[in-house]
Amino acid sequence: MMSDVLTIQTHAKINLILRVSPPTSEGMHPIGSWMHSIDLSDIISIERIEDSASEFDIRWSDGESVQWEIESDLVYRAHTIFEQHSGESFPVRVRVQKHIPAGGGLGGGSSNAAGVLMALNELSGSRFSEQQLQEMAHEIGSDIPYFIDLESFNTRKPARPAIVSGIGDHIERTQRVDSDITLLIPNFGCPTGLVYRAFDDRSDHAPLDLSEIYQAATSGNLEASSIINDLQEPATNVVPELKVIIQRLQSIDVHPHLSGSGSTLFVIGAMDAITRSRISERIPELRIIETRLV
Repeated sequence: MMSDVLTIQTHAKINLILRVSPPTSEGMHPIGSWMHSIDLSDIISIERIEDSASEFDIRWSDGESVQWEIESDLVYRAHTIFEQHSGESFPVRVRVQKHIPAGGGLGGGSSNAAGVLMALNELSGSRFSEQQLQEMAHEIGSDIPYFIDLESFNTRKPARPAIVSGIGDHIERTQRVDSDITLLIPNFGCPTGLVYRAFDDRSDHAPLDLSEIYQAATSGNLEASSIINDLQEPATNVVPELKVIIQRLQSIDVHPHLSGSGSTLFVIGAMDAITRSRISERIPELRIIETRLV
């Protein structure tokens, strides 16, 4: 008998490469990105209930409720879109324990939404294909389709890395890369819309070339020269505090990369104790998380 309760982990991601094109006439920015899941995750419990309104309880790991309205959370919106496409009510009780920082470019909300869509699909007897779930996901967020990976979900593994292009709707899975990653997380986020607007204001947009992304992703090349993010400079222009943090890190020979539109920074590899100590002394507000690609 199929269980009416699922507990899943939904993993964060980083953009090992992010190239961005100027907006289309519809205002969308075509991208080329090499995305990879990391070993940092939220925990979601989904229980199917009968004859009752759906319930959502979304909290941080310390037990505090999130600071935004539940109706604006991507978990709630994922459930709504699933019901719309199903054509029927699907009442559930959803509990989320969040460990992934919000608004930092790690895709926590997008990963949550994808996990909910795949879990609801499993609880309903797998009525939708992966492509159908990705199309649903794209209706509520351009990063969410990356996390829709039924092959991995069915074995409770994080989404496989992928080259993501177009407006997030073209996804080509690649081999997982094994590497330690150190996250450097400021105590502020970056406003995505303003970062893209600052990108649009630049006049030196290069043509989007996916070949360099394919070369890096298919070879697993994690050399610093291969890790590029077209939004790093716009993000530092929008949020000067981010520029100051990067400059302070560079002064102690730490050269970070930005994930997504920020504000999370990362470096490839584990960090030695001396460097960690220097960062803690000079930038005490910066949270350091040792993790890895998964």
